Amino acid sequence: MPFYLYFLRRLLFVIPTLLGITLVAFIIARAVPADPINANLPQSALNDERIIAAFRQKWGLDKPPHEQYLTYMANLLQGDMGVSIKTRKPILDDIRQFLPATIELATFGIVLGVLMGVGFGVVSAVWRNSLVDYFVRVFALVGVSFPVFLLALLGLSVLYAQLGLVAGPGRLSITLRPPPTVTGLFTIDSLLAGQWRTFSDAISHLILPSLVLGSYVSGVIARITRSSLLEVMGMDYVRTARAKGLRERVVIRKHALANALIPVVTVIGLSYGSLLSGAVLTESIFAWPGIGRYMFRASTSQDFPAIMGVSLLIAAIYVGVNFVVDLLYYFLDPRIRLA
Repeated sequence: MPFYLYFLRRLLFVIPTLLGITLVAFIIARAVPADPINANLPQSALNDERIIAAFRQKWGLDKPPHEQYLTYMANLLQGDMGVSIKTRKPILDDIRQFLPATIELATFGIVLGVLMGVGFGVVSAVWRNSLVDYFVRVFALVGVSFPVFLLALLGLSVLYAQLGLVAGPGRLSITLRPPPTVTGLFTIDSLLAGQWRTFSDAISHLILPSLVLGSYVSGVIARITRSSLLEVMGMDYVRTARAKGLRERVVIRKHALANALIPVVTVIGLSYGSLLSGAVLTESIFAWPGIGRYMFRASTSQDFPAIMGVSLLIAAIYVGVNFVVDLLYYFLDPRIRLA
């Protein structure tokens, strides 16, 4: 199958998926029993029917649900995601403000997770039933089972407060100003501005939260890598490669690992999408101004436009990541190219 046909076929699934998610998110947001009036108006205004009526009219809450949804979709098609009830700012502006911090944290976290997970998984599969294998399996089990918020608190308590090996909460030290905004990523923007001190400080603040997220992700990736590689190493073509006299390192790298990466890439994509959608607890513990904290505030205040905007953003992230993973399948799996 030519690549362009495969690309177009996968792209056709994206649009109806996003449309369906907007409808589901709208229904769930309206099904929550909490009232946005009680969450956003002061107590003194709750007894004034005129203020309540004006609030409902301003935010479209006086219209039937189907009209609210159609109005939202009409505005969305024009690039307007609405205005946040809580911040009184356009949702797109809020997303541009908070999303870069989450992208920066998620990217560092997934890089650490992939390096540890794939490395540990390969070592565990190659030295199966050895002491190293048992260590990796315990590490993966602990990484998956250990609560992320508890690991974050332990990291802050030990590595930051007691040993002083890493920087504390926040994206930068309070003595430094953020670099001029270009991408919103402090590491990239400080490099573009030539602010090396800001760059090193931003990296130091990324280490601990990235390590916390990467530890959880690495446990999942290590387990999938180990099981997938063990399955592939029992295939006939791997035994044939060994029978030809190829060195074990070459057999694993060129024959076994390449075919074992297909399920691993899937897990990496889903893990990255999960991190990009906002690690609420991690961002809250480390005072990280990302999309997770924004989503939490929108949910607690019943900010319907913000909830819809974040829901659509998360859906777009997952659909986009899965779309990229599907494209990678074309190059990793020759069966797709020959179908």
